Amino acid sequence: AEAERVLAALLVTRIYDTARLGDRMWSERSEHFHETWRTLVARHGGRCADMHGEMMISRFDGPGRALRCAAALRDAAQQIGVASTQGAHVGEIESRGAPAGLTGRVTIQLAAHAGRGEILASKLVADLAVGSGLHFVDRGRVDIDELEEPLALVLAMSEQHLEPACRPKTRATEPACLTTRESEVVSLIADGKSNAAIAAELRLSEHTVKRHVANILLKLDLPSRAAAAAFSIRHAGPDGP
Repeated sequence: AEAERVLAALLVTRIYDTARLGDRMWSERSEHFHETWRTLVARHGGRCADMHGEMMISRFDGPGRALRCAAALRDAAQQIGVASTQGAHVGEIESRGAPAGLTGRVTIQLAAHAGRGEILASKLVADLAVGSGLHFVDRGRVDIDELEEPLALVLAMSEQHLEPACRPKTRATEPACLTTRESEVVSLIADGKSNAAIAAELRLSEHTVKRHVANILLKLDLPSRAAAAAFSIRHAGPDGP
């Protein structure tokens, strides 16, 4: 029987090393990003479809979710200290297994064409994401293998993608939903400390710290450690520590 095909938004995320970190440090940062990728894809309602070392493919029901996740992943890569490029495209894929067809191959090529920190999307993605609050800049057309016509491209900009998380000031009770330990962790994130440094300071295992960070991001509906740091600083205010 022919495999069932569904329309989906694909996001291909590539990370690479521009700082010549050395094998061990690169391996640690790469692993950290892979964990973050899984967390953020799930939080944005997507599914982790495939991973080949430094290239990760995720799928979403709609392009708005895919692009918001891409923006969060770009922030996370910057925070972790790796370079990223991303491509987003919409098309039919098989409902099961890794997206191995044309849509997947086109999306991989978009991620390859993108510059550092860029989210390069097909014009179709922008057309379908109208009204999502995202911004797009025309990037012309590019020849893609297997496509008869050059593909129209846009750069996805997300200046406002964090705004919904910055709740109105009337909601000043929000930090109360964090446990005492989570509040300690988030203030150390704001100090720029890594998970390993936080673990050492609080005498916890690094795995436990990672779990606390994931819980903090979920509770506060934030996309990245950088956003959690900003949240902590904002809520500390003049009466803060």
